[in-house]
Amino acid sequence: MVTVSLELASSLYGALYASVFAGAGYLKSRKREEFSLRKFLETVLLGALIGAMAGGAGLDVKDMDLLDLFAVGGASTLTRDLLKSVLASAGGRR
Repeated sequence: MVTVSLELASSLYGALYASVFAGAGYLKSRKREEFSLRKFLETVLLGALIGAMAGGAGLDVKDMDLLDLFAVGGASTLTRDLLKSVLASAGGRR
């Protein structure tokens, strides 16, 4: 049996890190795209979930160095994009 443990502090750090990535994503495309609160919140919530899971797995999210932070940010972005493509293929919205 697989158990998943979630940690609140790591979840908050994950949400904070994801908000930085979401803000950077908006800044890079702001000339072509209006700010979407929904997309921002989706990214922050996904970061919170990944942070909670990482903390539950024993990773100390608050003490990550810059390379670890980029790895988690990249994993969050990749996960979000894959989920959106699966939903789009299944007829859901993007």
